[in-house]
Amino acid sequence: MAIQTKFKQIVKKLSSTDLYNRAKGIDQLRKSLHKDVYLDSLIYLLEAAGKSFPNSLEDWDDGSYHLVGFCSEYPHSELVKPIEKNFERYSERAKLQALYLLITIKTDVARDAYIRIIEKYSKQYELGIDVAYIFEETEWAPKLVKKFIPLLKDENLNDSIFHMMLLCLRNSGVELSLTSDEKNLIIEQIKRNYQSKRVAYLSYDKDYSLQFVYQAWKESYTMIRSEMGIYLQLMQYFFDDEMQAFLLEALQFKDAYLKVDAVISLLERGYNVSREIIESCAYNIEACVWFYTRLSESSKEHFYKINEEIQHSFVKNRFFHYLVDHDEFGVVPDEIEVVKRHDTTNYYGQEVTYYLVKFKSHRDDWAEKGWMAGYVGAFLTEQIPSPKMFEDTITTFTSWNQLTEVEHIQQLEQFNKDDYAKHDSEVILESKPNWHYGTFVLGFITAVRTWTSFSNNDPIYFLLLALLWGVFLFKVYATIKLRKEAKVILKRRQLTLIKANESTTIELHKIYRMTIELRKWRKNEGKNAAYQLKVKYLVFYDKDENEILSIPSTFINTTQLMAEIQMLTNHLVEQPIIDIYENDLSA
Repeated sequence: MAIQTKFKQIVKKLSSTDLYNRAKGIDQLRKSLHKDVYLDSLIYLLEAAGKSFPNSLEDWDDGSYHLVGFCSEYPHSELVKPIEKNFERYSERAKLQALYLLITIKTDVARDAYIRIIEKYSKQYELGIDVAYIFEETEWAPKLVKKFIPLLKDENLNDSIFHMMLLCLRNSGVELSLTSDEKNLIIEQIKRNYQSKRVAYLSYDKDYSLQFVYQAWKESYTMIRSEMGIYLQLMQYFFDDEMQAFLLEALQFKDAYLKVDAVISLLERGYNVSREIIESCAYNIEACVWFYTRLSESSKEHFYKINEEIQHSFVKNRFFHYLVDHDEFGVVPDEIEVVKRHDTTNYYGQEVTYYLVKFKSHRDDWAEKGWMAGYVGAFLTEQIPSPKMFEDTITTFTSWNQLTEVEHIQQLEQFNKDDYAKHDSEVILESKPNWHYGTFVLGFITAVRTWTSFSNNDPIYFLLLALLWGVFLFKVYATIKLRKEAKVILKRRQLTLIKANESTTIELHKIYRMTIELRKWRKNEGKNAAYQLKVKYLVFYDKDENEILSIPSTFINTTQLMAEIQMLTNHLVEQPIIDIYENDLSA
């Protein structure tokens, strides 16, 4: 395959000394996303990203980063070599993007290149390791941990390596197979790192308060807490007397998250933690859900009784984090009370439970507001007591004394319904049938034959040419007509297929299974615009295995559509199953 001309032009613009030309190049690159790209073009772009680009003070003006970022949308194993070859010459941001691309490629070859790059350049550049993405998207973590153990002395990397190690150890199916020397190095480094973090933490502990943590200290404290937590959790796997002393000390910390991590590590090592400390974690407004989650992971839920009172703690915790994490108001409540349980049925026919709460803050600019109403849920009724819920929690900051309990529930429920109605009309994805590449080929052949006809007087030739023009114009007309009449629309709760004067809509929660099948064309679905007798259909089935909708793959990017449907239904107890076989895709 050749390098597409448009990408050579884009690289030329990105290398221009004129800022406007560089901006145009970035815009052209963006517009080329999700269109056909040759592999040779991607390799060319990764090579070009290692070239010198004009210096700029603008954050967006980074040609190297944009080129590597573009290639990240098309992960392919053949891209590993050009990444490794040109990595050193990439810009700082492009280096991080290149590492992301290697993770996205996921192969063993990409993993080995990732390891070599980190080992070779970690002391020269601040590369960082995207632990969460590696663990979620690949099976690399155990191999990376083993390879990176010698790098544990590197201050820029050791927190990330220990985080990845913790995720491996918490996943019971992952085996690290450490040697005694490796264990000794890990234990030594855990102690050293923890002591350093501990000193930083203790400067906050004396004045610890939720107001400080989520407001005044928000930027500086979060990282210290996160790193301390990693080491406290690791201590259960690399336990000795000194680590026991660290864990026992952490039981007295004012930070509830750190206390929870210490409690779990001690319980895992068979240490008897007092009932008072267990209950302080179980009822803590900030960390009780984290405590329950950690106990569940270790099959130790029996350490305290899960009842309606504990459910109220879960409710307070969920509402607390809703308030402090909210982008618009970010208030830290000083008091939250659970007032009333309300059982109802949601849009999907599921029995759900909400809790009416009231809250107030003593902060100067909030104190005069007094008690206000909130609505927490929705929890699946059959699963209560449980912290798991759909994200429907809201508050309108209505004064508590302004309405009765029933009126508060009615007002907040209506607010939720109005909000859903507004978002339900939002189009998530919309697509028309594609132009068939055969039409472009036919058009090219027709143009060439027309050009050569000027030197040909054979009437048969002109007859065949007229026939060729007829077929070409028919295909163009059929495609334009199809694109005008057919459309696929995905909304938050519905998927609609429109063709001619017919419209079919299905509810996303009624999809049981999605699969791809090779079928003959159906009426008004593109047969006249196509060149093949059969086409792949994305077919949707309900729970009774009845087909409820089928969409030709020429109408929409089926992979993207299935991914969007998965994201829109990930809150359901029964998510749609993607049922695709190798022979379906090779058809």
